This record gives sequence, structure tokens and C-alpha cells, in this order.
Amino acid sequence: MEMQVYIANLGKYNEGELVGAWFTPPIDMEDVKERIGLKDEYEEYAIHDFELPFEVDEYTPISEINRLCAMVQEIEGSPLYDALSEVQGYWFDSLEELLEHQDDIICYSDCENMEDVARYLIEETGVLGEVPANLQNYIDYRAFGRDLEIEGSFLVTSHGVFEYVQ
Repeated sequence: MEMQVYIANLGKYNEGELVGAWFTPPIDMEDVKERIGLKDEYEEYAIHDFELPFEVDEYTPISEINRLCAMVQEIEGSPLYDALSEVQGYWFDSLEELLEHQDDIICYSDCENMEDVARYLIEETGVLGEVPANLQNYIDYRAFGRDLEIEGSFLVTSHGVFEYVQ
């Protein structure tokens, strides 16, 4: 996803005229002023839309958007990037806190649910040791997955299952 922010001239908007443009971070304030007519009587802007892997509001400063985008670019292309707002909203109070703890987050990107995680842990990592082939059909992966979820710190997303190892 290309990160973009739609910035509107708030004075013109309040007068009923939609004047704004899409900008790609890092956003240059001089470019914003020029493209949406921030001068003289029109000095205020508002963010009316965005395509970012994190949340911003109408009055988030452009400098803050630039700072957060630079931080997020460090994890771009990783499974965590795709589920950033879900993971951040579930375990952390801020994007900064999430990025500080990114090494404590395990992504099971090929897993759609906790049953898949249980199967992965047993078959791929040997969490229960070597399970003989003739006993593998007797393992209740759904129940084991439920127990993992109760005992651990897991989040099921559309981009895989994440575990926060605290």
C-alpha cells in the first residue's frame, strides 16, 4: 500500500468549496501551502482522508504524520506491516510502543486461526516433542489451539495470527 494523505484547505471547506490534494509522505508543508492555497486568509488545513497503516485524525500535525511514516517504513514488507493497526490497537497504546516491542511479536502468517497455530506448533516446531505418526490423528488441534489462546497472548487477523511474547 502506498501511504497517502488527503489534505484540505479548511477555510475553503467551511465556505462550501472543496479544495485539497493527495500527498505522499514525507509531506513538505510548503508544497501543501502552494497546492491547496494556504495563504493570507486561509491558513488552516484538515486531513479528510488517508491511506496509512495506522490511524490519524483530522488535526494530526503533518510533522507527526511524517515521523510516524518514517518509523513504519522500517517494517514495510513484513507481515506486521499489513496488520499494523490491528496489532497496535490490541496490545499497544501507540505506534511507537508497538515498534519498540516488534521483536516480541511472532507472526504465524500461514495460520488463519488458533487450530492452525496448534497444528503448526506440534508438527513444525515439535512443541510436544516427537509425536509418533500413529498418534497424530488423535490430537485435538482445536482444543489445543483454544488452550493456547487462553494461556497466551494471541491475535487472529486477516493477515495471520500474531503472538505477543511478553
